[in-house]
Parts: sequence; C-alpha cells; structure tokens
Amino acid sequence: MAVLPAGASYDEFCLYVRDIRGDVHDDELEDLWEWRQKLLGVRVATGRGFRAQLPVDEQHLTREQRGRKAEAEARASGRNIERLPDKAYF
Repeated sequence: MAVLPAGASYDEFCLYVRDIRGDVHDDELEDLWEWRQKLLGVRVATGRGFRAQLPVDEQHLTREQRGRKAEAEARASGRNIERLPDKAYF
C-alpha cells in the first residue's frame, strides 16, 4: 500500500483509510482528518537558516566548536580571555 501524499483531498483520504481499516464511522474519519492536518503542519527547526548565515568554514561546526574556534582565534591574536562554560546561567 502506497503512502497517501500530503496534498491528498479529504475524499482521497477517506478512500485510503477505508481501504486500510475497512468500514470506519464518519465521525472517526473527521477526527483522523483533523489529526492528519495537524501533523502535516508540524515543522522541525533544524537551524539550517541560521547556519546558512555563518561563514562557509563554520557552517558544519556545532555551537561548542564555534565557541572554541572563536576562543582560539582570540588567543592567537594576543587577547587574554576567560571562557565561560557552554551552558552558562546568568
């Protein structure tokens, strides 16, 4: 059985569900349709937009690695700095 595409209509969804689960009451179909719409609206923030703004050599680094790189660059330029923990609370 193929997976129902995201742009499927309510009628296509009803046919799909009835094909899989057999006879389903209309109220349950409406509830399932509402859940489907909610789940299709979920977006996961991966930070891809933020990473695209970083310099090319830092896009693949984690936040901790970027901090360590900035610290190393500051020390190399002669600045004496004290690094805070990565999870500092103020």
